[in-house]
Amino acid sequence: MAAIRGMLFLGQYQYDRYRANPTAIQMDKNYRDWIGIMPGLTFCFHDRIDWNRAWEYLERIQLTGHEATREGLAANETTGTYRRYLADFVQTLVGVTATELGNLSHFLTDSRLATGVNILELISTVHPNHDIAINSFQPEHGARLQVHQIVTERGICYALNAPLALLQGVNGTSGQVASGKGFPGWSPIECEFSQHECYMKLDMFRSTVSYTIHSPYEVSTSDQLFTHVEESDELVAVYSVLETVANERLKDLTVRQRKCYFYDEAYENLQFYSYNLCIMNCRAKRALAVCQCRPHFYPFAEGPPCTVAGLHCLQQHPDWSNDADCKCLKPCTDVGYYVASLSKTQWTAEGGIPFTHKASLRWEILQPKTRLRRVLIFSYEDLLVSVGGAIALFFGKNGFYLSKIIEFLSIELGGWVRRKYIKRKERKRKRKHAIRLVAPK
Repeated sequence: MAAIRGMLFLGQYQYDRYRANPTAIQMDKNYRDWIGIMPGLTFCFHDRIDWNRAWEYLERIQLTGHEATREGLAANETTGTYRRYLADFVQTLVGVTATELGNLSHFLTDSRLATGVNILELISTVHPNHDIAINSFQPEHGARLQVHQIVTERGICYALNAPLALLQGVNGTSGQVASGKGFPGWSPIECEFSQHECYMKLDMFRSTVSYTIHSPYEVSTSDQLFTHVEESDELVAVYSVLETVANERLKDLTVRQRKCYFYDEAYENLQFYSYNLCIMNCRAKRALAVCQCRPHFYPFAEGPPCTVAGLHCLQQHPDWSNDADCKCLKPCTDVGYYVASLSKTQWTAEGGIPFTHKASLRWEILQPKTRLRRVLIFSYEDLLVSVGGAIALFFGKNGFYLSKIIEFLSIELGGWVRRKYIKRKERKRKRKHAIRLVAPK
């Protein structure tokens, strides 16, 4: 009995180890053959309203007709006053962010504005066109250097080299991101450090922007730090890289075992996974729970989008954006970028007058000398060996041979049961046949 209890104790201990923590993170220094991954970029223009587009849109949804939309206004207000009221309405919605929803109570008295306006459609329609130019270390990248208009927790922005940002698309692209297995449409831009100076450059004409650098397998949130680039500024940023890679065998484990997700794994209602997507999806669910709608900057989340009245409801529950209870796991593979150097030049003439109306942003990555690797240190095969060792320790027998004996006995027992069942069935059939032969007329 003591041997059996000892064997069961060690077997249970090894099984718990396999279930709880069979992975480890190691440091890899064989950097000579590594391929660099260019970061993703999310940038937001400060000028977000084209007033010609704004009035055309308001007229199209029949909000500019003075007689049709006087609800909530004093009788002595003029048409000009109402246009200023609508302009304030547009500016307020364009400026809405996850952390600052603005003065929405001012528009609740007009039911057309409070519940009848599609916020995402409005802010994307009134957004002006901006002239930009993009280039990189490889001219043939061409079509891969495309920016996509997205909606973020900071409003309408643009994404470059960030495949998952398509889930934040304003034109219904969130349902069409999957292109077979892997990432939507394309993979992030890569660079061979031994052959190229790994950089990208973005020029913006007559515009000021805020930007953030992040992993190409991530999306930006309002929690991240954005850097301002004013008109006539030339900004050069150099980043060091810390990459985390993972052994493919980790996919054989459950998420509970490895405590991380791969990017191409589905998560709840999402086709792909990232930590920030998980956080935003969690915030959307909290908003849905308290106000029965999700904010418009979560187009990938479930639930009806919030109207102005819905956003005002969220203002009354400021803890909706608290992510303390979200319990999101880190990705199994990741790329982190850290500022190594940052220089800014402002091209102005005497008196501070800019002589170039172009903001320029150039970012470059340095070759890393170390990276992290997630590895499997206790596989299912190791578990079998450990259990076999426990059996050998306490019984003095080879666990493999014992398993074969158990397998043999199980097969023999199954065969014996099957034969008994067939014989019994055959006897019942013969008994029924005999009864039919002697049955009275």
